[in-house]
Amino acid sequence: MLHKTPLLSAKALLFSRHLDRFLRSHWLPISLIIIFVLQSHLFNFWLKLPVHDYFIRRSIINFSFGVLIFGSSLLLKTKTKHLYLFLTSSVIGLFFIFQFLYHSYSGGFLQLSAIFYAQEGLTTFSTAKTLITYRLLLFIIGPFLVLSSALLSYYGLLSQKTLTKFEKSIFTIFIIFFTIFGYGYLLTREQMESGNLLNLYKSEKIYDIDKLVNKLGIINFFLFNSLFTNFHTSKVTPADKVLIETFSVTRPPANQNSNFGLLKNRNLIIIQVESLENAVINQKIYDQEITPNLNKLTKEALYFSNYYAPIGPGSTADAEFMILNSLYSLPDEVAFIKHAYNNYTALPKLLKDNGYHTYSFHRDASSFWNRANIYPGLGYEHWFDRKDYQVTRKIGPYDLSDQDFFDQTVPKLKDLPQPFMATLITLTSHTPFELPADLETLNIPADAPLNWLQYHYLQNIHYVDQTINSFIEQLKLTGLYNNSLILIYGDHSSFTGIAEALHFNNSFSADLQKTEVPLFILAPGTKLQGIKNQPTSHLDIYPTTANLLGIKPPASVFGHDIVNEKNSVVVSRNAISGTIKTIVTNDLSYQASQDGLFENGSCLEMPSKKISPVEICRLIYDTEKNSIEASDLMIKKDILK
Repeated sequence: MLHKTPLLSAKALLFSRHLDRFLRSHWLPISLIIIFVLQSHLFNFWLKLPVHDYFIRRSIINFSFGVLIFGSSLLLKTKTKHLYLFLTSSVIGLFFIFQFLYHSYSGGFLQLSAIFYAQEGLTTFSTAKTLITYRLLLFIIGPFLVLSSALLSYYGLLSQKTLTKFEKSIFTIFIIFFTIFGYGYLLTREQMESGNLLNLYKSEKIYDIDKLVNKLGIINFFLFNSLFTNFHTSKVTPADKVLIETFSVTRPPANQNSNFGLLKNRNLIIIQVESLENAVINQKIYDQEITPNLNKLTKEALYFSNYYAPIGPGSTADAEFMILNSLYSLPDEVAFIKHAYNNYTALPKLLKDNGYHTYSFHRDASSFWNRANIYPGLGYEHWFDRKDYQVTRKIGPYDLSDQDFFDQTVPKLKDLPQPFMATLITLTSHTPFELPADLETLNIPADAPLNWLQYHYLQNIHYVDQTINSFIEQLKLTGLYNNSLILIYGDHSSFTGIAEALHFNNSFSADLQKTEVPLFILAPGTKLQGIKNQPTSHLDIYPTTANLLGIKPPASVFGHDIVNEKNSVVVSRNAISGTIKTIVTNDLSYQASQDGLFENGSCLEMPSKKISPVEICRLIYDTEKNSIEASDLMIKKDILK
């Protein structure tokens, strides 16, 4: 054996030299691969996702992705390689940054459908600026590394060699091997754990998106999401028809309506207040009422204290969609954009068919959230937008203050033919909550236990409360007040954590707490007053207002008349998959488990929250599961036509 040692040593030395030469010449893509894997782990760590869960799995699949994307540059010439690596590392770095800021702001992850909403997403940029951190520099190290390498190579200070044809062939095999190995390992583990390779991203199996990002890393999550969500058809299948028919037959009938037509021929004025949370109603901070005028309405109007906004990725647009159609918001798409040309049986259309004139008022451009395209199909005759308002004093990034908006809207309402339906959408309390100092009238000490967003949110919502009161007083002066049904509600939460800061815990469910907003139904001259604690949501406004106005709503609505019925229900859904997370009724509450299996969930009696056998919740679970599936079919496959 001794005579073989020099030969083995020579081979080892030769291999070491080749490896050293390879690393010296091609250190850049190797470095980018390592940096990418590190970025994937730190992304999860900084967003407080469970980093240790699936650490090896995430490392392997991200290493394989890095080899595929960055390793491929070795097959290119030096100049082309630098350009390729600069572009790919820049795109990936920006992707990490956008996902980081989006999750920091909303708690979710951007999906492929976000491309369609890019213009709308720019409205949150001012808020995103407040979330920028030095940590984001890590995500743009790649492009700077590439530029440094290119400059050093240009001045001859760094050796950059192109692979020979033989070496390219070997490395192509290497790339293919590692790609197959990484993704094969992922799928094999899924096979071992669930017995089905498709369960990794089969839509009905997604219950924990954070868990999916932990397995794949954010880049691979986006790629898998993009791949699977585009394999769908809009053709109505026999199974779809059976589901709709089953839903129609098994749906509980509405209760006898004692208030049907109570407000017949009154005008309908709906005010959608940006980011108005229920946590601020009847709350004080340093002995000051946060919303003194809305607090008065809890006695003068019907105030729903357990009202929820279970919206999807479209936030404000989703709230508007649910209110106008009494259909569930989609978990992975924005109906205002993706399904704008459907045949909807919307509330404006229903009222228009019954002699009403229908209008929308907002400060945005008509193209914003695609309103100009969807409004005609919803039944609006005309909408007042940016061109119809004058900015007397610029407030925040949206120019027009809510005070100016209401002041300029009242004369327009006064000139409308009656009866009319008018939907008003406010803006001042939208992020980033910028308000001039002279309008911040809450006296909050600098050392108050509030972060920057919470402090300014309270100042904004206090100001908006004043403008709503001013609007109602102006309606009284015009004579419209006594002849109108007025609804005021929050479109969605503020995403500031203000409920926790104010120690507000009124919700039936901890899961629903983040979506709790107030609803006021103001019917002057009637006995519709007081506080109602039943669980309600955006779905319920359509059938409630239609019945009060004496117009029978169509069978396609999913909400309940919450003035007359007591069997209303609230359902929250998982992002992307749309599967059930929580169901709350007057009598029962169901909370799904992490694995999504019904029998592993929990069933509680309400309002005591006494634990009951899960089978007691079987009926409400099956009913609501059929409801959300039927609603999604109606939207995605335009079944209403």
